[in-house]
Amino acid sequence: MLPLTSSPPRWSRVAIVLNRDSGTIGRLGPDHVAARLQELFSLEGIMAEVSLVSGAEVEAALQAARDGPAEVVMVGGGDGTVAAAATAMAGQDKPLGILPLGTFNLAARDAGIPLEWEAAVPSLLTAPVVLSDLLDFDGKLFCCVMVLGFYPALALGRRSYEGPWMVRAARTAWSVFTNAATFPPLHLEIQSNQQSLQIKTSMAVLANNDFEDLFGLIPKRRSLDGGYFTVYLSRHRTRWGLFLTFVSWLFGWWRQDREMTALQATELTISARRRRRIPVMRDGEVTKLSVPFTVKIRPRALPLLAPRALVEEGS
Repeated sequence: MLPLTSSPPRWSRVAIVLNRDSGTIGRLGPDHVAARLQELFSLEGIMAEVSLVSGAEVEAALQAARDGPAEVVMVGGGDGTVAAAATAMAGQDKPLGILPLGTFNLAARDAGIPLEWEAAVPSLLTAPVVLSDLLDFDGKLFCCVMVLGFYPALALGRRSYEGPWMVRAARTAWSVFTNAATFPPLHLEIQSNQQSLQIKTSMAVLANNDFEDLFGLIPKRRSLDGGYFTVYLSRHRTRWGLFLTFVSWLFGWWRQDREMTALQATELTISARRRRRIPVMRDGEVTKLSVPFTVKIRPRALPLLAPRALVEEGS
């Protein structure tokens, strides 16, 4: 059960930072989203100060909101925008609320927030504040997941998919099936205080805490505050083997896949043989990282509005 830091809060003032470069906000209309949020909070007697900013301005806007007079900060955009908010709000007293205005909305989903953005507002108003773990990649903080290997390499060379979640998920699945076997595998060396592992893999997934055995392209995290992270590694080589792994992953059967390895840690170092940089995806942000790099858990670092805690408290 998640520890609640207080009873469900009520505020008089909320600061909201919206990334107007987010595909979802752009499709809905940035001015419409901002005006509707102000209206929804006004109906509850709460003043909402909405900042519509570009992606390049998100970090500064979040810092200003954090240091301003508002009692809570909320953020709307993709998971990369949410990761920037987690970095800004880590270790602070003000809680962070996530408005699901991205494509996958992984962090919002894991916190139990409704994925329809207008329905998220009343849910956040009654949500307890919990202290959520964060992933620390060489000093940069993230909420959910990191992917190494062929899929980030594929995404770096292609325009990102837009549209509804299911459409993007289907296109992602097709890319996995058609391209996985054509990318050279990574020769990873993973070292922690407990063990050392060398593995040849086409893809590695690193999850904050671990995943539930449920249906999903990226399954829901089992916990927000488990105090560890999990690395999932595939040994499959052929397109068919990778497809079977994808199916078992999608339906939550990966524990029965003999070619999948999982290990848990609180800190580890990842290097890649004969590579100086490798493609990675961190909470939706695709880039290349210099290796080796260190990953560690930041336990209970982020005060987060999490409706799922109400369900877990009552179970």
